[in-house]
Amino acid sequence: MQKLWRFLWSEKGRELIRYGVIGVATTAVSFGTLWLFVNAARLDANLSNVLSIVCAVLFAYAANKLFVFRSHCGTRAALVREAVSFFAARGVAMLVEAGGFSLLYELCRVPYMVSKLVISVVVLVLNYVLSKLVVFRKKA
Repeated sequence: MQKLWRFLWSEKGRELIRYGVIGVATTAVSFGTLWLFVNAARLDANLSNVLSIVCAVLFAYAANKLFVFRSHCGTRAALVREAVSFFAARGVAMLVEAGGFSLLYELCRVPYMVSKLVISVVVLVLNYVLSKLVVFRKKA
């Protein structure tokens, strides 16, 4: 138990906690916008899912940059590189999410919110790995 407390109070532990909090907020943006697009705007569930992913990715970039990885870019070119790599990584994750959602919802007939929840867990892990190792990695 003491090792767990030490880890949670370490910089890596605090970063993981921040990622979890921002992940919950990003998921809320994604689920909330999905619900709005399906129920308020009466859009197709697959289109609504893609639009909800776009909203969540825009939120996630700012939140991860500022609060999770605390990334600071010294130049405009560095900021552009960081943003492009983030959106490219999230593009890969979006393909996984859209494909997984469609597979569960259309082929397996899983309700759309359950489909979203299941695939969101997979995408959460994928996004952390890509963000940590590719986008916001510490420069040596």
